[in-house]
Amino acid sequence: MRLGSTKVRLAMAGAVVGLGGVGVGLAIAQSPAPTVTVNATPTAVSIDPAGPLAGGPTRFNFVRPAGGKDVAVYVALLVPGVSVDQLAKTLSREDGTDRDSSLGLVSIQASAALDAGVNQRAVTFTVKAGLTYVVVSEEQTEGNGPVKRAFTTFTSSGDANGATAAKPAATVRFQGLRFRGPSTLPRKGVVRFENRDGVAHFALAFPLKKGTTTAEFRKALLAGSERAFGKVLSGAPYMAQNIISGGDTGNDEELSFPKSGKYALVCFVDQHDRLGMYKLVTVK
Repeated sequence: MRLGSTKVRLAMAGAVVGLGGVGVGLAIAQSPAPTVTVNATPTAVSIDPAGPLAGGPTRFNFVRPAGGKDVAVYVALLVPGVSVDQLAKTLSREDGTDRDSSLGLVSIQASAALDAGVNQRAVTFTVKAGLTYVVVSEEQTEGNGPVKRAFTTFTSSGDANGATAAKPAATVRFQGLRFRGPSTLPRKGVVRFENRDGVAHFALAFPLKKGTTTAEFRKALLAGSERAFGKVLSGAPYMAQNIISGGDTGNDEELSFPKSGKYALVCFVDQHDRLGMYKLVTVK
């Protein structure tokens, strides 16, 4: 798995509490998560505000230019002992076939895929205080040649932003190489994805033809051919959650599924699909 191999082809596949009295009042406000804008292309990436950012729930709005090339954007923490320079050198050596080495150097805290007409995507996660984060923007390509990438860094201060993340409409957990949680998700709304495993996961959502059963989808999945998928799919897949590392990471994804209906959530990281990491859900 690479920093960016979340794009799978069919062929292979967010109150106020008031206490008041006469002459005396006390109000405790819960602030919404502040927004950071991440502008990304395959050759440049920047964040606004540039930081340092206060710790706490923070909404990252990933944006690419209209008509721009497909990119995946990652916000990560370096593994202890790894330098920014080391990560940069490793990324420079990875191409379209070998894009796995960098995953061992970072812990991906949040990410988004901007492709298939999706020009912006908002994700809320908790920024930890007093750390340096790396933001990587990577060209999405299935070729074997060099891959264009850009990266920048930001720091978090020791202050807390005082924000409270909005309650999600649903929570999906990656746990035990399975998708745990509700069988119904909102077509448009915030869904929290929590990775409680020790390995990276993502959730690619395949729209299914009406009446498709779990057994029928499993058969097509294991066949791994475009023809087999064609029998059960009703359109192109939608990236519900791009890749995040394990270790109790979590992203509040502002989802907008293309349509309602039955979907299959699948994780293809290290062939987790073959180990049973798929689940049929209803989107409405």
